[in-house]
Amino acid sequence: MRKSFVSMQHGQWKRSFFTFLSMVLLTSSALFAQSKDSKGPPKPQELTLTSQGGWPIAITYYESSNAADAPVVVLLHGKGGNKRVWDNKFASVLQQNGYAVVAVDLRKHGKSQPNVPGASGNQNQKGSSRAANLSALDYKAMVVLDMETIWKFLFEEHQKKHLNMQKTAIIAADMSVPIALNYALLDWGKVPYDDAPVLAAKTPKGQTVRALVLISPESKVKGLTSSQPAVKLKEPVFGISFFVCSSSGDSYDRNYTEKLFSLLTSATNSKGRMFKEAYPGKLRGTDMLGKRLGLEVDILKFLEANLKKLPGDWSDRRPRYDREE
Repeated sequence: MRKSFVSMQHGQWKRSFFTFLSMVLLTSSALFAQSKDSKGPPKPQELTLTSQGGWPIAITYYESSNAADAPVVVLLHGKGGNKRVWDNKFASVLQQNGYAVVAVDLRKHGKSQPNVPGASGNQNQKGSSRAANLSALDYKAMVVLDMETIWKFLFEEHQKKHLNMQKTAIIAADMSVPIALNYALLDWGKVPYDDAPVLAAKTPKGQTVRALVLISPESKVKGLTSSQPAVKLKEPVFGISFFVCSSSGDSYDRNYTEKLFSLLTSATNSKGRMFKEAYPGKLRGTDMLGKRLGLEVDILKFLEANLKKLPGDWSDRRPRYDREE
């Protein structure tokens, strides 16, 4: 029996009602929990980071009221899209549920454009000419330069005790799935600081990505694939949880999602870490957001169980020799 958060057997109208009710309850409970803080959650911040080589990377940062107890969620848009697909609604829902959230414009998308003041791109999946002409070097730069720039920002916020980057998830859609998977592998491949006699006591440089939500995953983009990093990341030594989802009415979307999920569940001890869902209709990627399909509710449930409840209190991520004792 496949993993599923919401049964598909009760009819779409019942599911829509359940989804609407669940979103109301989840949002209401989050707001009630924050009522003790009269200020409410901090306002979103529009920031521009500078990647190595000088490329601007635009983000929206939703700081959490939970400070050092807040897990992190990084949101990556789909093909030709931009961070507005998250900014418009779901990012704030995540913030209200206790997460520190970073929505990203990948390079050559949205406002992450050189010398283009006010560029914002489109809210939907139709992109600019720059986004349509991405090269293998662009995609690789997103992984090794731009995502690393975002992680340096998270490190700075972590050290200020504004969030806990030791519990980080990435939510990626279609073309950004290979980017998320390859960066997660890069993150886990970082060698810890040589600041203790035994490996277990050394301060990690990476090992922050603990959960991945992959919406309508693409099998590859120029220069990157999804399967190659997934083969390694599925292993229990990483302890990463996966939620892979698609539309049921799009055969390409459904078929590759099934293929990727089969690859992930081929790992030993995968039970309890791998989840899959198909949603009615033919919408793909972030186009499924806001349609009362149940996607947002399922993501919140997945993150609650597989990120927020993980062990791992805030700790200093600087090497011991750089700390003031």
